[in-house]
Amino acid sequence: MPRRSISDNLAPMHIQFCGANRTVTGSCHLLHVNGLRIFLDMGLYQGPRDEARRLNQYLPDHARTADAIVLSHGHLDHCGKLPVVVREGYAGPIYCTPATAEVARIVLEDSAEIQLEDADYINRRSRQPGQAPVQPLYRPSDIPHVLKLFKRVEYNRTIDLGKGVRFTFHDAGHILGSAYVLLQWDVPAANPGQPTTRSLLFTADVGRYNTPILNDPAPIPVLPDLVLTESTYGDKTHAPMDGVEQQFLDAVQFCVKNRSRLLIPAFAVGRTQTVLWYIQKFIHENKIPTIPVFVDSPMGVQVSRIHEDFPQYFDKQTTAMIAGKDLFGLTRITFATSMEQSKAINTVTGPCVIIASSPTCEFGRILHHLKFSMERPNDLLIFVGWTPPNTLGRRLQDGQNRARIFDRWYDVRCQIRTIHGLSAHADGDELIRFLTPTLRPQTTFFVVHGEAGVADTFAQRLSKSGVHRIGVPAMETVTFQTPH
Repeated sequence: MPRRSISDNLAPMHIQFCGANRTVTGSCHLLHVNGLRIFLDMGLYQGPRDEARRLNQYLPDHARTADAIVLSHGHLDHCGKLPVVVREGYAGPIYCTPATAEVARIVLEDSAEIQLEDADYINRRSRQPGQAPVQPLYRPSDIPHVLKLFKRVEYNRTIDLGKGVRFTFHDAGHILGSAYVLLQWDVPAANPGQPTTRSLLFTADVGRYNTPILNDPAPIPVLPDLVLTESTYGDKTHAPMDGVEQQFLDAVQFCVKNRSRLLIPAFAVGRTQTVLWYIQKFIHENKIPTIPVFVDSPMGVQVSRIHEDFPQYFDKQTTAMIAGKDLFGLTRITFATSMEQSKAINTVTGPCVIIASSPTCEFGRILHHLKFSMERPNDLLIFVGWTPPNTLGRRLQDGQNRARIFDRWYDVRCQIRTIHGLSAHADGDELIRFLTPTLRPQTTFFVVHGEAGVADTFAQRLSKSGVHRIGVPAMETVTFQTPH
């Protein structure tokens, strides 16, 4: 792993960039500071199978002896490699917020099942005679060992890691329990006995402003010397949030009027809960009647229920809206956890709302519902987020008039819409808004968690905003030093 230095005088911090460098998955950074070795995130890389397996098996030297892992939130690309490092012998603390501990548990258990299924598929379909069977990256039996290491830390509580190093979680407004990290450490000063404090801001994933359910990203309380910033949508401007509600209401009212089905392929963590929030709001305001709502995603079911346990994380609008009632109307929602329950949903013709995985429409339970709705002119398929190219979801969005689902071709007669603006990630303008206090010539920035071109574009924008010291790291080690 290459090394470079970005300054030349004072006790250094070494940063190993081990993931989410010039890409948006596999978040992992290893800090060497005051004799401690601290991981920021331990995320799974999601991409082509061979490349993913190689990167997900990689760990920095002596990772098992690190002093701590600080976990920003429970998305797979931030927590999904925890079982790998724990299986290799890591036995230190994994710090996270209480809600992140619950979300990560669900995500890791689901990931372990997928690892088993993926290995089994490869061994049955692709393994050559005499070739050793592929082993899963980890198994369900590995997850309890990870969960035992979780140390739950509330927002705004400072944790002393020893040797003059400490950190604090602050609300990032991204998903339930998500945090950005402010890490501070003492360094020798010119006058003995008077150490100088330095600070690092790790944004992890920053949420949007004025979104449902969660609070806005909390203001940065300390001006950091060093910033590791995400850049997922650093070159984009999202549609405004104030247009989302009417688009969604129009879609639900269309299906009520036509007694048809509304299909929503959605991420199980975050997006499913946002959709449920809007439906509950429309019912509370008498804008739609109480209609059947189905959540056909075992993980989406669990994450939705976990939200009920953390009302302290809700914004004022959501707190006022529920007023002692359940957040999503869970008592009247039908949750499908088994395949039999999933199949039963398709006996309902409408009006109804069906939320199912996956958002790409490449796999998952949404395909079983698409089979029934694809050729029905009054059924409506709504995309509520970005859909990757070369997926069935993107082809439907782009107007393809025939679609293959499993082993049959269907004419696309259902209506298809996209609601823009529901991303859980800040766009370029919102990232600049969040980072504004840090945009100073003396602050050093590293731009991570963004595709190469996007990260470079956002770095250029930071430069125009008054930042003079910016890097877009690859998989490398950097020595960070600050002047007196």
